[in-house]
Amino acid sequence: MTDDLMSTFESMIERAHTDASEPFFRAVTTEDGRRALRLEGSFWKALEFISREYQVTVGEIISCVERAHLNDKNLASGVRHVCIHALAEQIEETRTWFSSTSIQNLLNATPAPAFVLSQSRQIKFTNQAFLKYVRTNFVAMDPQRETPSLRLHIDTPMEELFERLNENQNRPITVGFAMGMNDRRVRGSINAMLAPEWRHQMLLGFVVS
Repeated sequence: MTDDLMSTFESMIERAHTDASEPFFRAVTTEDGRRALRLEGSFWKALEFISREYQVTVGEIISCVERAHLNDKNLASGVRHVCIHALAEQIEETRTWFSSTSIQNLLNATPAPAFVLSQSRQIKFTNQAFLKYVRTNFVAMDPQRETPSLRLHIDTPMEELFERLNENQNRPITVGFAMGMNDRRVRGSINAMLAPEWRHQMLLGFVVS
């Protein structure tokens, strides 16, 4: 596991509060009446999530698990299995929408010049419109060959921009930028968003001027 992925995983572990690992009893109404189950707080939270996703009650979930006979000797174990299976299935379905391929497809679909920056301000992805934008502003240079040496600076500090986007549910923020190649420098503005990538925070910029 790379250092950045390990850091992301460790942050996830830190968010898994210890009190959520403590099991406790909770009574729910099922088809057969009131049932009391002893589950860890994280599993009760997972049941609430599944309840919202499938628009069923927690009691109906437990009744379905019981009818399926996933574990006749231990209903709580069967419920835990369903929670893990449902969440893993949800992750598998959504992961394709939050990947490098998804980012590149998104850039390719937009007619505006667009790019993606890593937290260290490295250009990770571009589209053809951005390469044309570079070619227009840096005459007589081959953008396919020159893009790796392209310098791009965002006026707002990256850490601050990431924080603002996270706080505002990724509502686009218009910020200035400067782009340089060799001795030439160009200024403009972008609509900035968080790129759809679940492992790394990256900045998606659409050039607007």
